[in-house]
Amino acid sequence: MTSYQELRKEARAFLPVSAQNGICQDPVFVQAYHDVEAKFNELVKEYPEFNDRNALKLRRAFYHILPDIIPVKFFLNSPFYFCVGINGGWAYSPARACFHGRSDAGAFYNSAVPAEDFSIYNERRSNRFILCCGPFVDAVHHLPPFTTIFQKGFKGILEETLAELEKTTDPAEREFLETAADGLKTIRVFQKKFVAEAQRILNTESLTPEQKKFMSMAAEAAERCPWEPPRTFYEGLNTLLFVREILALTDALLIYSLGRPDALLHDFYQADLAAGRITPEEAYDLISRFLIICDSHYDGYKMVTAYGDHELEIPVTLGGCDADGKPVYNDITRFIIKAHREHDLVFPKLHCRVSKDSPEEYIRELATDTWNGRCVHTLFNDDTLIPGLIKQGKTLEEARRYICAGCWASCPDSVENIDDANYYSLARVLEAMIYQDEGQNQKYGHKFDPIDSCQSLAELRDLVTKNLTVFMAETMRLLTTYGRLYTSVCPHPTYSACLEGCIPNRKDETAGGAKYSSRIITLAFLANVVDSILAIDHVCFRKKLCTVPEFLNIVRNNWEGAEDLRQIAMKAPYWGDNKPESKELGSHIMNKLLETSKTLRNERGGEYCLSIWIYREYRYWGYAMRALPDGRRTGDHLAQALNPSDFRNKESATTTINALSCLDYTDFASSNINMTFDKNNSTIETLCAFFRTFVEMKMQLLQPNTFSREELEEAKKHPEKYHHLIVKVCGFSARFVALEPEWQDIVISRRHY
Repeated sequence: MTSYQELRKEARAFLPVSAQNGICQDPVFVQAYHDVEAKFNELVKEYPEFNDRNALKLRRAFYHILPDIIPVKFFLNSPFYFCVGINGGWAYSPARACFHGRSDAGAFYNSAVPAEDFSIYNERRSNRFILCCGPFVDAVHHLPPFTTIFQKGFKGILEETLAELEKTTDPAEREFLETAADGLKTIRVFQKKFVAEAQRILNTESLTPEQKKFMSMAAEAAERCPWEPPRTFYEGLNTLLFVREILALTDALLIYSLGRPDALLHDFYQADLAAGRITPEEAYDLISRFLIICDSHYDGYKMVTAYGDHELEIPVTLGGCDADGKPVYNDITRFIIKAHREHDLVFPKLHCRVSKDSPEEYIRELATDTWNGRCVHTLFNDDTLIPGLIKQGKTLEEARRYICAGCWASCPDSVENIDDANYYSLARVLEAMIYQDEGQNQKYGHKFDPIDSCQSLAELRDLVTKNLTVFMAETMRLLTTYGRLYTSVCPHPTYSACLEGCIPNRKDETAGGAKYSSRIITLAFLANVVDSILAIDHVCFRKKLCTVPEFLNIVRNNWEGAEDLRQIAMKAPYWGDNKPESKELGSHIMNKLLETSKTLRNERGGEYCLSIWIYREYRYWGYAMRALPDGRRTGDHLAQALNPSDFRNKESATTTINALSCLDYTDFASSNINMTFDKNNSTIETLCAFFRTFVEMKMQLLQPNTFSREELEEAKKHPEKYHHLIVKVCGFSARFVALEPEWQDIVISRRHY
């Protein structure tokens, strides 16, 4: 329909022009944001110091301010009511400005954290040992509790909150529950604002017949849903957008997921069909408009070069299984894949759950898009992730309903708010052991043992592993100790009330109120560490070409004048070659890290889980890292996620997947590989077969690309002919022609299987 383009124009004219930290373009909404901040800052004067109870008082006051100031927005070519001027993700929000961005929030951390510990933590972050998206906790990546809201509506959650309030006289518990209740009531007020605005538009604006139908649909549905649970496919689809946005506004959250439409909405769709309320064509039209809104935040053809460029963090989870373990693949799955393709979308991200039982049609659809250069999918393996979630303590029912987070993580819906953006660089620790900088032990709060005196592979392996595990444990203890302060700055009472456990526990999820409180530590650059240890073994212990100090001095000199030795070092076994040496070493390191993580609890009382993935840091952290014994030179990018190093890897796809399957991935929260298949040597059938192999080998996450180098080189020269090419960069996809030249070169230089 021509109105699809009109919808895109409406949305793009309103939503942020920047993917990162963008602000709504409508001056009315921008002024409203500033007015909220000004009003809030007046109230802050009554609560000069942060503590748990003051933070809740501030949150409650914020709830009361919002509805009188923040307007609501409709796109006339869509029936969805959800937009309050932001769109989740990284967009600017008055809520975040009022809580995270306040100067006294920073002052609170400065006063509450001992100066020495704060200095150590900040030095570790700024020197690329760790990354944490917030002060001691991940304050960024949150998942909406859709299951609870679909079952109870916000009204049912409020009723449970008020009933629990009657059972306690404890002041802190009452304040949490009363604040959550006020937040839920605020959501009802906003829902009514949408009713009034839809009616105003119907009465005052000149509308096309289609626009009039959409506004009528919204005015009727917003009277009840999602204050009450959705009853139709349309109401359910709108609820996915509404929940994501309203909780982002009320509780200062950056919320990313749009849940599992094909699992959550299929029964509604079937009931609507049976009752004659909808046709398949009408359902497809609604899905098209739903998806187009999610792709309209900025011009995906425009080259932007900031760290967060092209990243919108809007994922949809497809496929997987239902509560009985039966595969989910239905009309809604088909419609989403088809609409994403036909409307040439990059976002939302399509996170596709697969298993050995996945229908062939589903697998083929994913392979077809990938082979045609629409690399917008990430494959999540149910046959590994579900057993892994059960191993973490989740029930089978909870594990089966997991949804996928911004880039990689999997989280059972409505039972926890997982904290997952905490990266730990294994390669940076090895670098610190090799380059003994003066004063680094005090600056980083750890004595990195030099490896120059090692006399055997076992001694070298154990010394490196000791530093990796001890330094990780020390960092996790910092996160645990001072992560507890977060609830004193930014509690999430309304959001918490929607998570299982928080109401009966009468505690915010930031204080450990939810049923589960996992925290993920993401391990990065395993290949660089394994390859470096084996290179030293190969050159110094096996071939005895030089001593370890001599070899390390050559590495420290960035391999200058020693290319022959560098080539010999790169003949050593390496991660991904499927040789016993590399598999045994990689398994040893990871198992020791797992053992260490299991001895610690996080700031909310939950467990620490390990993952293996990496975002853009494989490039940006690589810029600042010095040469390593694996043959990598200073400034070169590092290995991506679980991948072998591109500059070392010469193996076939089958050999690589066999090699990487040496780990038991049910012990990890998520682990990702990014594989590029040469279009000249592959077909849709071979991709289908490989996807099946990936599942059978018990891997976790696969991000597939299919191109030829010649095609990508041509796209660099003639971008106007290749707008259709979409590449998986890391945790996100982008049009190849919109990437800056260096990112294009990195994609081209990857190992093409």
